[in-house]
Amino acid sequence: MESVDTTSAPQPTRIKFASLGLVVLDEIHFPSRATQRDVVGGSGSYGKCFHYVTPILGIKPKHFQGTPLVDSLTFHLLAEPEEAIDTIRRLLKLRNQSGIDHHPRITWEPRPSSCVPSNLTSFYRAIAMVDVFSPNHIELAACFGHSFAKGVDLKLVESFATTMLESGFKDCYGGAIVIRAAEHGSLVVAHPPTQIWCPAFYQSTKQDSGLTVPHPKIIDPTGAGNAFLGGYAIGLQETSDFVKAASYGTVAASFALEQIGLPVLDKDICSGEEVWNGCGTIQRLKDYENRLKEKNT
Repeated sequence: MESVDTTSAPQPTRIKFASLGLVVLDEIHFPSRATQRDVVGGSGSYGKCFHYVTPILGIKPKHFQGTPLVDSLTFHLLAEPEEAIDTIRRLLKLRNQSGIDHHPRITWEPRPSSCVPSNLTSFYRAIAMVDVFSPNHIELAACFGHSFAKGVDLKLVESFATTMLESGFKDCYGGAIVIRAAEHGSLVVAHPPTQIWCPAFYQSTKQDSGLTVPHPKIIDPTGAGNAFLGGYAIGLQETSDFVKAASYGTVAASFALEQIGLPVLDKDICSGEEVWNGCGTIQRLKDYENRLKEKNT
């Protein structure tokens, strides 16, 4: 019988990231220019009038059954706290039935409408089941009945995030609270006592008049928070460090800011490296990390 060498056979690629959320395709109507259709995002940033014209089709663990997605290294959830608890239980049961015995990393982004004080107990229960809990600063404040309508208080953000960490991860020390705070950057709070602010990639400038002007590269913030979480998840896989992973998330978000819709994906002719909007992701990551080193020296 002829022996077959399987060691050199190509192995199937492991899925690194799968999201149990939703994808929104926008139709954006402007008052003085042509309508844009099929824009990936969620045009909440335009704010004048927003509504769904088709039913929301949510992704559930059952949709992963029989696919490589069930064995993903990281899962992202967009859910209310009780929904998150149920989804995680169903997901882990499905993985067990599929013969997968290792635990995935789970990143949970709360549904904005669920961020109210009456849900805090459920939030703490759900946080204990994930690796990363990541609301934005507005959602975090809303969980405690607070609003930043008169300006963002970063010390208060830190306080709320610490409460979430101590109440949610009180019986374990392997998770982190990661707050996405728009132009203020991101805050990482974890055990052992860690509280680090990571600046946004594009910084606003303050004029002599006192007026703050956004960086000219920022075109549309839609999707930047989601891009951050995808980049953060990959960064956590690469570094196993909650703080270092924020650099990956920050760089991913920077590409989402540069246009309406998705950035342009291409390849460098010489190196074959993947580039977005004409810029290599690895080089931008290095540039950002160097900027952090200079700031801390």
